[in-house]
Amino acid sequence: MEKAVRENPNMKVMDIRDKVSRKWNVGISRNMIFRERAMAKDNVDGSFKEQYRRIYDYGHELLRSNPGSTVKKKAENINGECKYGGELLTAMGRDANEQILPIAYAVVKVENKDSWTWFLDLLIGDLGGEAICGACTFISDQQKGLLTAFDALLPRVEQRFCVRHLYSNFRKQFPGKDLKRLTWTTATTTYPQLWEAEMLKIIEINL
Repeated sequence: MEKAVRENPNMKVMDIRDKVSRKWNVGISRNMIFRERAMAKDNVDGSFKEQYRRIYDYGHELLRSNPGSTVKKKAENINGECKYGGELLTAMGRDANEQILPIAYAVVKVENKDSWTWFLDLLIGDLGGEAICGACTFISDQQKGLLTAFDALLPRVEQRFCVRHLYSNFRKQFPGKDLKRLTWTTATTTYPQLWEAEMLKIIEINL
């Protein structure tokens, strides 16, 4: 099982059952497969419990290997609501060579204005303050609480929204392949006149 999980971490339960049945000619229940797959993943990747136990080691190693990093650790008793739950907040950067790189991440209890304000405040400080960040353009999926955090900390900063996210909302009311194609064509225009021309096409189809 461990070898199979190592080769294919996303191996489905039914595929595992078929493989076991063919190899050993025995039946095995879904619950047993789930347990065995979880144990195999723990052996391959390490258990969540072990990973969280070593979080302070990870923090120290990050500060050692990447001086100047910011590491914040805080534990709370969440009354057994979710053993390893939380929400992942991330900030990614895009350089002049069109390369994407991670800048910051955090696991928080919930995604809301307070958690995004805390995260964004640390990010602004690490990037050089409001003067530097004010010259940046931030692209987001309009995550819950994020826009409010920007209004509080960087009220005049340039913001853009991910087209994939915008289209997922747009298609709920305006489905169709033609509108999908025009949406992406419009999003990739590089000057106002072409953008207006593509928008007119969308309006014509909608009418």
